[in-house]
Amino acid sequence: MLGKITLDHPQLFIQAFENSAIGMALIAASGELLKVNQALCCILGYEEHEMLKLKIFDITHPDDSENDLHIVHLLLDGKEHSYHSERRYIHKDGYEIWALMSVSLVRDEQQNPIFYISQIQDISNRRRTEEKLREGEDRYHRIVEESPDGVIILREERCLFINQTGVEMLRFKEKHDIVGRPIYDFVHPDDHHRLKQRDMHKDSIGPIEKRFIRMDGKVIDVELKTIPTIYQDKPAVHVIMRDISERKQTQDLIINSEKLTIAGQLAAGIAHEVRNPLTAIKGFFQMMEKDLKGNKMYFDVISSEINRIETILNELLVLARPQKVKYERKNIEVIINHVITLLKTQSNLNSIELIKSIEPNLPFIQCNENQLKQVFINFLKNSIEAMENGGRITIEIRRHLTEMIMIRIIDQGSGIPEHLLSKIGEPFFTTKEQGTGLGLMICKNIIEEHKGNLKIDSSSNGTKVEILLPLL
Repeated sequence: MLGKITLDHPQLFIQAFENSAIGMALIAASGELLKVNQALCCILGYEEHEMLKLKIFDITHPDDSENDLHIVHLLLDGKEHSYHSERRYIHKDGYEIWALMSVSLVRDEQQNPIFYISQIQDISNRRRTEEKLREGEDRYHRIVEESPDGVIILREERCLFINQTGVEMLRFKEKHDIVGRPIYDFVHPDDHHRLKQRDMHKDSIGPIEKRFIRMDGKVIDVELKTIPTIYQDKPAVHVIMRDISERKQTQDLIINSEKLTIAGQLAAGIAHEVRNPLTAIKGFFQMMEKDLKGNKMYFDVISSEINRIETILNELLVLARPQKVKYERKNIEVIINHVITLLKTQSNLNSIELIKSIEPNLPFIQCNENQLKQVFINFLKNSIEAMENGGRITIEIRRHLTEMIMIRIIDQGSGIPEHLLSKIGEPFFTTKEQGTGLGLMICKNIIEEHKGNLKIDSSSNGTKVEILLPLL
């Protein structure tokens, strides 16, 4: 054919028009379809003779008709030589066809408009695929946004996205407070090195446990799972965060409960095995005391020590089976003064000055005096033992709010390492070489039985014990 038709021959255009793989139409200025090719007939489901009876507005989606008038004005005014857009057409059977439409205006030698030539390429399949992708993305975003777990998208260790759960978990107000910042702004400094050792962009990691720091400064335990992903067409890391602080606390409570059970069983066994021979010793001693009248002072000392052993055994039995304790109205200042008197000698030997600061006219409290003495003796002895170079121990007693009384014991000792503070009061946990870990546990239990609270703060400059007890 090309051998017979020169390149400028009109027949060449007709052949190209008729055999084009995409739909083509010649459209009059009034909108009539002057000529259509077979590809356009197939796209819209019409026969050629049917289409030539229609106007372009008959097959254009009504919502796109207004834009057609805008395109016509642009071409007629010469502001555009051609125009391209994605638009909808109506199939003969009534359903929508998405198409990529290109249109240009053909003019004569005097530049008068003759007709429009339009090319229409069916992109319905592509649009359906894009729509499914959008729906999938929307579903993904809804799932992520409504997830009970926090979700962060990272790239080069910076936060690109965070869902609302993550914002609330870290106690921020808005997403923009987090987006753009390095993830390590929220990870506890002690966990930075271990997290950086793992290449999150290459492999899935986790679940692993790390500590995060909330906006209010509180440290929380977080379980992390990281997955390499694509975000905004670039490699990224999908991070799932779950706050497990309550779960960890529950686990600690279970462990402590098991330790308490063991401690009780151990205490009961020790008390039982020691009490039996002690009863025999005490009985024979009382018989000897009646028969031997000399050196009464020695008998008094032995009797006192036997009674002290019995008291210790009774305290051990408290761990095994808590007993009903009698509470009475007592003056906290009197109790503290008794304790200071008992420990005065020990503090003097260690070059330690005991300083009192007690608010006058404090109301009485309902308590068991011996149990509170045990608590104060325990904490003061710990302070004395922690101050190898001497110094001061300050005992402060103040009314706290309206319903509590606060007792503070402040020393200048070596302090307790920060990472061990949370373990204070756990069964068998101790920082002393010869300690058992039962003393503080018993003190904590006594304070809680008195409906009080215990708080311990410590640094290299010393330790502060704060006890709150309810007033009458």
